Amino acid sequence: MVSNGLVRGGNSWYAEAFSTWRRSMGRKRQDLAITLIELPATVDGTLDGKLAKDVYALLDYPARGIPLLTAILKKAGYTDTVAINPKYNRRTRGHLDRGDWARLLSSDVVGISAITRTAPQSLELARRLKEAKPRIRVIFGGPHPTALPEEALQVADVVVRHEGDHTFPELLDRFREDLERPFLDDVLGIAYRTSEGEIRLTPNRPFLTSEQLSALPFPEYTEGERRGVTHLVVNTSRGCPFECEYCSVIDNFGRQFRFLDEDTTIALIQYTLGVKRCPIFFGDDIFNANRARVKRILERLLREGIRIPRWFAQVRVEAANDPELLRLMARTGCACVFIGLESVNDETLRLYHKHSTLEKNRAAIEAFHRVGIRVHGMFVLGSDADTVETIEQTLRFAKTMNLDTAQFFALTPVPGPPLTARYAREGKIIAPGQWHLYDAQHAVIWPAKMTPYELQIGTIRASLDFYSYREAWRHWREGRGLFNAMIRIKGRRLARQIIRDSAPYLAALRQLDAWWKQLERERAVWSERVRHLAEDHGMRLEEKRARMRDLVDDICAQIRASAESLAAEFRPYIQRLTDRLSEALQREFEELVGIASASSPTVAIG
Repeated sequence: MVSNGLVRGGNSWYAEAFSTWRRSMGRKRQDLAITLIELPATVDGTLDGKLAKDVYALLDYPARGIPLLTAILKKAGYTDTVAINPKYNRRTRGHLDRGDWARLLSSDVVGISAITRTAPQSLELARRLKEAKPRIRVIFGGPHPTALPEEALQVADVVVRHEGDHTFPELLDRFREDLERPFLDDVLGIAYRTSEGEIRLTPNRPFLTSEQLSALPFPEYTEGERRGVTHLVVNTSRGCPFECEYCSVIDNFGRQFRFLDEDTTIALIQYTLGVKRCPIFFGDDIFNANRARVKRILERLLREGIRIPRWFAQVRVEAANDPELLRLMARTGCACVFIGLESVNDETLRLYHKHSTLEKNRAAIEAFHRVGIRVHGMFVLGSDADTVETIEQTLRFAKTMNLDTAQFFALTPVPGPPLTARYAREGKIIAPGQWHLYDAQHAVIWPAKMTPYELQIGTIRASLDFYSYREAWRHWREGRGLFNAMIRIKGRRLARQIIRDSAPYLAALRQLDAWWKQLERERAVWSERVRHLAEDHGMRLEEKRARMRDLVDDICAQIRASAESLAAEFRPYIQRLTDRLSEALQREFEELVGIASASSPTVAIG
């Protein structure tokens, strides 16, 4: 009988896929059937939900790590390895189709790669598979399970932590020896649940060296990806030494740069152009990490006549300080650079440990524009130094500098980085565990100098103003080309779609904002009641403390009652807020009692 989890949503072909798996059980399998999958983000975080949009929806990329892992496993001898990227399923509009389910259910091992915003639907997929076929082995990997392996192991058998290039094949070797009870104690870089139910983390596996990276095979793409992508991705390095407080790159790829050798890099570019002749995005976290190396690679592209239709890369502002590098980038077809400008507030840049300044950012934009390279500016708003005015200043800067494209992110505490641990301790995260909201388009923190609603509405207004018909006309009128005009029109349509999709959350934030302002007014009244109680000289201290406990209990009950109408995702935050307020009132009382006791007249004895 088909599990209720699989027929959920009325998709009867789930049952048909399940029947296909049942028929396949009688086949004698010579090797493991392995399926690798990365799910797209959805608006509500469910497997069957509407696909979410962001600025990258204007472009179509392949999956992140699955294409490389597919090639690695096949090279290791696991020939029955199939990758699934449902994003390019046209008939099901980006969801799993009948063939996908049949393959998943006939697999021995399913590997699921997840980032934070795709964690809920990835866990849901694992649950459905386990309900239908308990024998299936589910392995999670990616940044989110690496940071929170205990969460994934609620349903998964193993989590591959950090880089999986060498870990995953070794893990499969153990499953091939014994699928039911493999020996995993000495496999580095994993987390798993023992037969006794204990979660065990093995020692970290060392990050791959440059030589090991260069020895990896080239990515293998699905047919849907080859047909549907508008841009292919080439990764020539890993790691980053810059300790931006909100970033998870160091946790996942280490603080040291590791590079493909130059021959391998050139061969990978040629291979990628052979897969599909389309623009290339260099996915290195910092493409200009080693400028001399980049210049040698670009010179070889020119010398060997390797033409890329157009290419894009993420760079730091320091790249603009090298005129020779800029000329080579322009000559080889660099159309646009993605720069993490982050803020126009130098104090925010300091808090982020960005090692940059507003003036450096300004100079870099001008330098790239001088050689004809567009700039995509990325801003992260909502630091403890940011205000509503900071958001307005950021928008003005983006427009004044004539950034070709931009995105205005809300600071998002994804699991792993130092900022997230700090914000959790300080009680600033308002929607803990609501991972589908952790896409930098939803305000999930309470900044020091504005409310979450002010942060949310500020980023929305910045996007709508930057991507406006007025700005499109201005860029056209001032001669910046058709692209800059059209991208603003497309960007506005996309921004409005994102706003429609997030309307329920925006309404919830507005309600939270109103509730908070009312609480602030009540807070003054409560403090006054505490003061009167503490300064009442006609009452003994023990009686005061008993009255104070009753008062705090009454206040906490009022807070909880008033919060009943707020969205459920805020309940954990409200509870922590209530606890902190209770502690603050108790401190106020004890301080006032101490002051009152010290100022009371004393009677001399004897």
